[in-house]
Amino acid sequence: WPKIAVEMLAHAGRPVPLIIKQSWPVSLQVRSCQSYDSRQLQVHVPGCRLVTSAARDAQNNIPWLTSLELAPSPLPMQQDTDLPQVQPLPPCSLPRDLDAVLVLAGGLLEDGGLPPWVVRRLEVAAGVAAAQHTACPVLCLGGGTPHKPPVLQRASGHVIHEGTACADYLLRAGLPAGRLLKEVSSYDTVGNAFFALTIHAIPARWRRVAVVTSEFHMPRSAALFQHMWGAAARDVFRDPSWYQLVFASASDGDGLWGEGVLAARAHKEAQSLAVWRSNAAGLCSLSEVHQWLHSTHQCYAVSRQHEFSKQTVTDPKLLASY
Repeated sequence: WPKIAVEMLAHAGRPVPLIIKQSWPVSLQVRSCQSYDSRQLQVHVPGCRLVTSAARDAQNNIPWLTSLELAPSPLPMQQDTDLPQVQPLPPCSLPRDLDAVLVLAGGLLEDGGLPPWVVRRLEVAAGVAAAQHTACPVLCLGGGTPHKPPVLQRASGHVIHEGTACADYLLRAGLPAGRLLKEVSSYDTVGNAFFALTIHAIPARWRRVAVVTSEFHMPRSAALFQHMWGAAARDVFRDPSWYQLVFASASDGDGLWGEGVLAARAHKEAQSLAVWRSNAAGLCSLSEVHQWLHSTHQCYAVSRQHEFSKQTVTDPKLLASY
């Protein structure tokens, strides 16, 4: 594998953001200045981008925002491997006229609290929403995960949905309830993309939408949203350019993860992205996505609902990322 030597420079006490994109695996050797924190270096699996950056976007003053990417428009419906690469945008290009900001949940702690990587996603989403010229809604996505039992409220025994916990956090942060929406039908990233589209985006007729998740999670999230929402643009609105999607990544760095956890999850994300690309090759319309989701997917197909309670993740490091 090629090796790249990177000399990090300091600016105002922080490293200058660096983005390296390659189609082959990359090994990095980093010689750093004193202000560089090596925990900010996130090595992604082949096919994913590698991003190192400061934990705060100075131009927009949004905590933990590390990159903005714009989906190409119009969105084609070829096999995912033929899709154009997401085009990078500088932080100062944050759109100010979004119809909605979507933030993907990412698990709960045993007591119902939010993991630190989810908190970062929410802070990025709140920052993006605050930068808008009009008060657009913030949609919190996620019902739960098939990899862990649901977290229950101690007093009532009711399920705490991830989307509800995220909405609670944003309420405490000062966003009014009238600006918050939630979706609790999804149990994975595939469901996040599908149910955000069918429950909210289509009936609300949103067009310009920001999707917020973590750096490690963005390659697969972007692929899912581009494919499904592109299908809806053609099938529902007869306009391939109907949706304009912006992908905002929250930082994975600054000691966020235990040893080996991020590497285990990045490996799993690469495997899941490859599976999606294989499935997406045969899904050329929204109706085909619907049929596939509800007939074959473990989380949504009645024929597989008996599998939902089975433990599918046994690696404790990987499990710690859900």
